[in-house]
Amino acid sequence: MQPPALQPSVLQPNASERDRYNGLTRAEATLPSSAYWDGESYQRDLDAIWYRSWLLVCREADLAQPLAFRTFRVGTQEIVVLRDETGELRAFHNTCRHRGSQLCQESEGRLKARLITCPYHAWSYSLRGDLVRVPSKSLPEGFDKADHPLYRIALSVWRGFVFVNLQEDANLQEDAAGSAQASFDPASGNLDNCRWKRWYQAMCCAR
Repeated sequence: MQPPALQPSVLQPNASERDRYNGLTRAEATLPSSAYWDGESYQRDLDAIWYRSWLLVCREADLAQPLAFRTFRVGTQEIVVLRDETGELRAFHNTCRHRGSQLCQESEGRLKARLITCPYHAWSYSLRGDLVRVPSKSLPEGFDKADHPLYRIALSVWRGFVFVNLQEDANLQEDAAGSAQASFDPASGNLDNCRWKRWYQAMCCAR
């Protein structure tokens, strides 16, 4: 059986809604094919959008317990988002300051201690990102652990959604609590009764 043909009226706004319609009214040229495979185009997108914008990474409830973490990759950047022992959410580049090794190697889990320890040379960081332990005794003269914390990433929570921003801007880091919120409609209201939220919670409970 053939599906019923779409009526022309289905593709057009109702007369009563015509003033509110903001969709396409004519054919528009698409992106060139190179936008989907060209390496330089990809890098421009990363630099102009992905490395400068607030990115949704998870729900706050996904990191409900202290020491819980999740890892993400954006372009060439490895990110770890965690909840520290005080309940604060934090985000860092998931790379050791010593040799750049990957710190948290699983996509999600719970840290076994209140430290992030590199599996390569066992440099250890607090959950605030401070370097607290260096096993090696052959350190260069004048080495100060305070000069080698993890690279922090701006993090913001908006209505239970966790966002990060990779932009290297000191002011952005200081204003992280409000910056993501400013990117959304402040009149959007409370989302607690949205159907997608109930669906999301049901899916999480079923895992």
